[in-house]
Amino acid sequence: MCFRLIVPIRLKMKFYSVTISAILLFLFLSCGSITCHAQSLEEVLSQNAITIDPGFLAGDEQQIKKTGGMIDFGRYDVLAIGEQSHGTSEFFKARTSFLKMLAGKKLVTKIGLEAPMAEMEKLNGYMAGNGKDLKNILKSFRLYGYECVEFAELIDAVKKINEEREQKITFFGFDMQSPFGALENMLDYSVKNNIEAADSLKKLIGYYHLLSDQVYEHNFSAEDFAELNTLSEHIINQFPAEGKRFEILNKNIANYKQFLTLNDPGITEWDGEKLSLVRDSLMAVNVLNEMTENNKIIILAHNAHVQKQPSMYSKSMGYFLSNKMANRYKVLGITTSSGFYTATNPEAGKIVDNNVVIAPDDKAFEYYFTRTKKPLFFLKTAPVINKTKNLKLPTQYRLLPTGFTDKQFVPGNALLDFDFILHIDVTKGNGSFYLK
Repeated sequence: MCFRLIVPIRLKMKFYSVTISAILLFLFLSCGSITCHAQSLEEVLSQNAITIDPGFLAGDEQQIKKTGGMIDFGRYDVLAIGEQSHGTSEFFKARTSFLKMLAGKKLVTKIGLEAPMAEMEKLNGYMAGNGKDLKNILKSFRLYGYECVEFAELIDAVKKINEEREQKITFFGFDMQSPFGALENMLDYSVKNNIEAADSLKKLIGYYHLLSDQVYEHNFSAEDFAELNTLSEHIINQFPAEGKRFEILNKNIANYKQFLTLNDPGITEWDGEKLSLVRDSLMAVNVLNEMTENNKIIILAHNAHVQKQPSMYSKSMGYFLSNKMANRYKVLGITTSSGFYTATNPEAGKIVDNNVVIAPDDKAFEYYFTRTKKPLFFLKTAPVINKTKNLKLPTQYRLLPTGFTDKQFVPGNALLDFDFILHIDVTKGNGSFYLK
């Protein structure tokens, strides 16, 4: 009886020993050790985030060159560099350093701005040495986010780059929110070429000045818009037909026509989502129209415009570009977790640079960006997406529109919206020309 009992037990122990050994071997081969565990989002981010020296933001040439050796945007025809707000100093500084880095690699020929295309003629004139008053040129944009010390420094940095290269970098605008630059250029052309539209243009510009609130709020009454549209059609019909000879004129006319489309109550019905959709789709068209075979285009705009998925407002410019261009469109989102930003503050009744960047909680991506303990890092999102497929991810990230808001987080997935992320953990407001 004893013998019969002992043999099965020994056989059974041997079987278990082999089975346990096989399991341990499998764990070792697949994980590298028997202490393998599923990585958290924080761990994945930490492993994939490339630490950038603060000298990069300060414009240190050695750090810019070093950063260029560490990161790679891959092949692109259009690279969008976003920003989480229009009023953050470090966002402008980061863009300036990226432009220097890309120019050094011959990876930029044109820079597109979230500004009306008509205003770019004066800016490109400044770049060519015609005109010295950059501050007034930026004021003509009528976009206070660009009217700051840091953006002026960006322009002058590109101007300096052009002094050392044969193929000059030029700027173009892809927005259409203001009619003034286009109409003033059309007026100038009319006066110089004795076109009868001059008097009507002066009248039309005067109307828009009287309706300036409606211009910037995009809320013309149906009656006002009908009168403006009728006068506009009468003026446009007096100009020459399209042709290369009149390319600059026709750009201004096209920009003004887009302004009319954006403000047509019959199209947008005073609905914010429809207005946003019209604007972003037209911006995408304008970017695509600037493309040629040998161009490498960098576009600078808010994260909400350049992201590849629809924003909280509507389908974004980046959504349309990504669908049209596939992987030839790349986008870098820039984010922050704390500090301040510059914007009009209702309580102060003016533009201030100490609007608070609200600290994120664990529902926001920025919360986990901060937990990497890397104050400034660059992240390629594709590897992170692959390694976090089975994790519960944050459901929102920060979006700071023009003006002050205390509702700073919106639904979204930053990993899917952007190909790359530059996170600057602590930021400050930019040096607006209007600070007092």
